[in-house]
Amino acid sequence: MIPRNALLSLAFLAALAACAPQSGTERLSAGATVDIASAGTQLSFQRAGGGIIRPLSHSPQLQAAAEEQAQNLNVSNSMGQIGAGGTALSDRLRRAGYTACASAENTATGTPDIRSTIATWMENPDQRANILNPQVTQFGFAGTGDTWVLVLARPC
Repeated sequence: MIPRNALLSLAFLAALAACAPQSGTERLSAGATVDIASAGTQLSFQRAGGGIIRPLSHSPQLQAAAEEQAQNLNVSNSMGQIGAGGTALSDRLRRAGYTACASAENTATGTPDIRSTIATWMENPDQRANILNPQVTQFGFAGTGDTWVLVLARPC
């Protein structure tokens, strides 16, 4: 029988491994502002608390869509899911080369770090539902200043 602590350690390592970028996709322009592994671990922890054991995997395309929206919101000093020129999430995903069968987006401003941003989202019923949506399997997470964007999706 495997000790419980060993099982928890293996689950944690599996969650971290799921956040690692695929070979050839390590270059992320948000690397200086967002710790992708930390975001993935914290999102997976919240999802596990909601009964969703499979961790999200990081997607370079979703990362590009999240970065675009974070930049747009920061520059325009606005908040919401509508991007520059009135673009919807589906437009930004398409532009990033991602075909989604399910998608969602969370935005926040005024929070200082990843942990407090995710905690704020978990307090909002709609944003919490996005994070706990069992239909999404991948994520991109970007921060610019105190503006944060999480893009969640499942490819077709």
